[in-house]
Amino acid sequence: MDNLIQDLQKTIEALETLSDQPATAGEQIDELLDQLFQQKIDLVATTLNVASPPYQQAALAMKQAAGQAARAVKEPAQLAEATGAVAEAITKLAKLLDSVIPGH
Repeated sequence: MDNLIQDLQKTIEALETLSDQPATAGEQIDELLDQLFQQKIDLVATTLNVASPPYQQAALAMKQAAGQAARAVKEPAQLAEATGAVAEAITKLAKLLDSVIPGH
């Protein structure tokens, strides 16, 4: 679970950097950050089966999101791809959390 949380934190840090830059700041990034912060809180409070398919899918999606977000920090033209990857990771993480916290 450490890798998932590390990638989640990397994604948050990259989005915070993007949010602080006038060229890339926007409501969409702020909304993604809000969702990621809440999911991080939920993840830390949950025991997960790291071998489960929902966990593996969420971990892979978050790793990709972290990479895309870091790329967008260096190349703002990549912002649309990064926000798409982050939104996808949020969806996969929500499915993971729903599988361990019914009614999440």
